[in-house]
Amino acid sequence: MIVAAFATESALHEAVAELRRDRACRVETYGAAPPPGMVTSSIVPLLMLGGGMVGAMGGFGMQVYATTLAYPQNIGGRPDLSWPSYIPASFELAVMGAILAGIIGYFMTVRLPRLYDPVDEAESMQGVMTGGHVAVVQGTDNAAVLDTLARHGALRIEEIEP
Repeated sequence: MIVAAFATESALHEAVAELRRDRACRVETYGAAPPPGMVTSSIVPLLMLGGGMVGAMGGFGMQVYATTLAYPQNIGGRPDLSWPSYIPASFELAVMGAILAGIIGYFMTVRLPRLYDPVDEAESMQGVMTGGHVAVVQGTDNAAVLDTLARHGALRIEEIEP
């Protein structure tokens, strides 16, 4: 694993673009802010929609089963399937399902809880939150990666054992 610090964001992007053309290496970039013009898409909103739908259908189905099949009672002349009374609990279960799906989906998306990563030990990572730009490269041909990073003006290049 190779960690390289760059002075400018443009130098980082040029090096990363060249490294990503080689499919044999995996590149991650770290910086204080996302790159301009970066379009991100996340699966978390879809997971939350699914969790909300499952929660609402589960809550509604549970109440239908309880009042029509498992324990039917004729109270006050109401029909067995009195669906307007099921709406508040179904809504609450939909919200709970969406929240749980969102939390679990977020943690899975960002690979948490990851308590230790060898990249955190690199000295180059200390300057990331103060405006530094760092690329982490995992590849098979370290000599070619080191040559590419040096050509694009990396300030510091470190090799770290995974």
